[in-house]
Amino acid sequence: MRLLTSFFLLAMLLFGVELELDTNYSGPKKLTVSQLGVSMGLPHRWEAVAKQGKGLLLFQQGTDDTMRLLAKRMNATEAMTYLNKPHYVNERTKLFPQGRIIKLSTRIYSRAYTAAGGQERSAYFIYVIVGPQERAVVMNVRYDKANDSAVKATAMNIVQTLTFTPTKQLQNALQDLEMRLNGTHIAYMQRNGAYDDKRELWFCSDGRYLQLEERTVAGGLSRVKEQKLGQWSVEDETLILQGDDGLDRLINIKRQDNALFFDGHRSYELKNSQCK
Repeated sequence: MRLLTSFFLLAMLLFGVELELDTNYSGPKKLTVSQLGVSMGLPHRWEAVAKQGKGLLLFQQGTDDTMRLLAKRMNATEAMTYLNKPHYVNERTKLFPQGRIIKLSTRIYSRAYTAAGGQERSAYFIYVIVGPQERAVVMNVRYDKANDSAVKATAMNIVQTLTFTPTKQLQNALQDLEMRLNGTHIAYMQRNGAYDDKRELWFCSDGRYLQLEERTVAGGLSRVKEQKLGQWSVEDETLILQGDDGLDRLINIKRQDNALFFDGHRSYELKNSQCK
């Protein structure tokens, strides 16, 4: 088995390619992924496809085993904080940390997670690979529990062969939602029946947020204001607001021209006087 793995790693190193968006690649292959700013090995019998704003998806045909890689900005300390928090894999599945954080090296950290209820066949874990200049890659792994050993071995090979490439192709602040929102003040309006709702969000660089909601009723004759605090993060094109009151909110963000749309409503980027 070790000889076979070495052969595939050698093959990936010999036949490296620059990954293009919306194109499927089959392993074994070495990929340079400019959207993530990394080079990495794609294992035998695995496929890869990258989508703008959604990172890189690795999958095996005929199974539910998937790995999603996303570019992040964080150092080693922030990686530990990241792995201590719950995460979402979609709007319905919230993951909670399980066990302890495993430090595999000075730059690779991992932790197992369990979905709410924990009764499904799927298992989850997350890797954080920290690179230079506070660059990082987060790899979210979902797999059938029956494939535990094989998937963990494959994931380990990927993270150990992953290297960071020069930054010229790395997502800039206009492409990376997390970078763009960091330290900003966002405002947008939405109509809900007879109500006009104005929402303002202040995104702090320490991961905290302040949200102010103002609901206007009956042509402005009645107003209700509500303030919320919590932690914010971005996964793919989803803004995750984890409130201090224990309630979470997921907001879909789309780019159109140079504007951001929150759940389909155009937002306006204002000066942030609340926090940095």
